Amino acid sequence: MTPTDNDRRTAYLLPVLALTLAPMFAGCGSEATDPGANVSDVPTSSSPTPAEDPKVAAAIADLARRQGVKSEEITVVSHDKVTWRDSSLGCPEPGKMYATVLTDGVRVVLEAAGKTYEYHGGESGPVTYCENPQEPVPGKGSSDAPQ
Repeated sequence: MTPTDNDRRTAYLLPVLALTLAPMFAGCGSEATDPGANVSDVPTSSSPTPAEDPKVAAAIADLARRQGVKSEEITVVSHDKVTWRDSSLGCPEPGKMYATVLTDGVRVVLEAAGKTYEYHGGESGPVTYCENPQEPVPGKGSSDAPQ
């Protein structure tokens, strides 16, 4: 029996595929299986503090301008990843239509002079002041989720 062209291609492609994929799987699970691993050796990812987050900084700057106060007089009450009920991002405008699709985004709540202000946005793009805010969908990714 003589090898066909397909047999030759397969014989060539399998080792190439194995060599290509091997680096992707190298070390998979090594952290979990190493009983001697020190927790302090495990890399951590840190989220930016609210003041370092560009969306929060933009919201603070906008509120300071709107209220005529210094940014130091504004407190970040919360900064959460949320899921909005539709593409209005929890801030629908009268007379406008919105896609009825769950939309991942953010909600920044600020306080100035004893009053709270909400800024809403999507995952990307800016946050905007929301005069009549709606609540996000309770659940995963929302600070409104039951604990």
